[in-house]
Amino acid sequence: MKKKLSFWGNIAVFTLCVALVIAASFYALSVRQLNVVYTPADSKESTADITNPFCGFYKINGYVLAEDKTARDADIWCQRSCKDTTYPLMLLEINLRNYADQDLSANALSQLNRIFKICEKKKKQIILRFLYDWDGKAQKTEPSDFYRIKNHIQQVSAKVNAHADCIYILQGLFIGNNGEMNNTNYGDIDQMRQLAETLAKNISPSIYLAVRTPAQLRGILYSRTPMAGQSDEGSLASRLGLFNDGMLGSVYDLGTYDDTPLTSASEFNEQGTRSEELLFQNKLCQYVPNGGEVTIDNKYNNLDNAISDLSTMCVSYLNSDHDLAVLNKWKNSTYTGSGVFSGYSGYDYIRAHLGYRYFIKSSSLDFHAFMSDKASLYLTIENVGFAPAYRQFDTALILTNQETGESRRMKTEIDNRSIAGSDQSEFKIELDVRSFEKGTYQVNLEMKDPYTRQVIHFANTGSEESATVSVGRLVIP
Repeated sequence: MKKKLSFWGNIAVFTLCVALVIAASFYALSVRQLNVVYTPADSKESTADITNPFCGFYKINGYVLAEDKTARDADIWCQRSCKDTTYPLMLLEINLRNYADQDLSANALSQLNRIFKICEKKKKQIILRFLYDWDGKAQKTEPSDFYRIKNHIQQVSAKVNAHADCIYILQGLFIGNNGEMNNTNYGDIDQMRQLAETLAKNISPSIYLAVRTPAQLRGILYSRTPMAGQSDEGSLASRLGLFNDGMLGSVYDLGTYDDTPLTSASEFNEQGTRSEELLFQNKLCQYVPNGGEVTIDNKYNNLDNAISDLSTMCVSYLNSDHDLAVLNKWKNSTYTGSGVFSGYSGYDYIRAHLGYRYFIKSSSLDFHAFMSDKASLYLTIENVGFAPAYRQFDTALILTNQETGESRRMKTEIDNRSIAGSDQSEFKIELDVRSFEKGTYQVNLEMKDPYTRQVIHFANTGSEESATVSVGRLVIP
C-alpha cells in the first residue's frame, strides 16, 4: 500500500518542482541570446519623384491592323513607340476598322502578337484598347453584325493571354468613338453585357477589364452596389473597373454623371449625381483600377477640387498629354496643404500621388524571452497615394550582419494590395532571433514586381532610389 504525502510534503514537492523549472529556465536563458535590442529607422517622407509600375502618367500609341502590313512593320512601329514613350505605362490602341466585316486574318494576328512581344521585352505595362474608330465616326466604322465583335474578342484573346503579364487593363468593349463606348450602334445595356461577358470568358482572369461609366458597370453586373473584392477572384465582377476620359471636365464629367439622384426604383444602369458616383467609385476602386484623362479647364479641375476628387476616385493613371490646359494649370498652381509637399506645384503633388506611394511609417519589435523563441516585428506601411496597388508584389525582409556582411533573406506574407490609398496597414513578421549569430543586423525591406522585376521604391528619405528601404537595426549580444 502506497503511503500518501502529507500536506506539507505536497507543498515541498511542488516548491521543488517550481524551483527546478525556474532554474532550468534561467539556465536556458543564460546560454541563449536574449537581450535583443531593436532601434527603428528614422521615418521621414521624401518629395522625390518616384517611378513605380502600374501607376502614374501614360502615353497613347495607336496602331492600325492591315493586310498591307507585316509583323515586321509592327515590330518597327512598336520599337519606335516604346523608345519614344518614357513612361512605363502605355495606352495601346489597336484599330480594327479594316476588319469590321470579316474575321481577323493570320497576318493581322501576327502583327498584334509582335507588338505584344516587343512591349513585353521592353517591360511596358499596357493599358489595352481595341476599337474601330479614331475619328468620331464609330457608327459608320463598327461591324454591321453584332456577332462580329464577339468573334474579334475571341480571336485576339489567345494573343492577349499569351502576354498577360504585360497587359494590365483592357479598356472598353471594342465599341464607340475612340473606343469610349459612346455614339455606338451597340449601346444597349444588354449588348454591352454580352460583350463584357465575352471578354470575361476569353480574356485571362489576371487582366483587369474596364468600362466608361459607373452606370454601365452597374448595368452590366445587375447591381447597384460595388461588387469588386466581394466576388470570386477572376470573375467579371471581381475585375471590372472604370476609365474616364472626361475626368473633371464638368459637374457631369462630360456625360459620366447626371443631375438626378438615384432611388430604389432606378434601373441598374441609370446615372447618379456627381457626389453619388464619386462615393460609388471610392468603394469600387479599393479593388479595381480607375484612370483616364482630365479635360477642359474649369473649376472642377482647379487644384484643390482636383486633388479631392482624384483621391476619392482612387485614380491610378492619367494621360500625360491631355488636357494640356489643365495640366499646365496644375503646374502653375501651388499646393498649400499640409505635409512635405506644401509649397510644391500642384502638378508635382498630383504626379507623386497617382496610384500608390508607400512609406514606412514605423516599426517595433516585441520579444518575450520566457514565452517564445520568436520575436514579432511590427511594420506599419502607409500609402500616401490616391489608390491601392492592384497587383501583388514580392516582399522580403533582409537582415544583414554588419560585422560579417552575411545576409538572411526572409520571404514575407505581406499583401501590399491591402494598403488602401491615404491609409496605412500594420504587418507582423515573425523572427527566430535565437537562430541568429551574435551581432548587429541592418533590417531592410525589399519589394519587387514579379513581372518587370522592378524594385518598388518607397518614399522614405534616403531610400527613394535604393533596392531596399531601411526598417531598423537589431542587436543580438
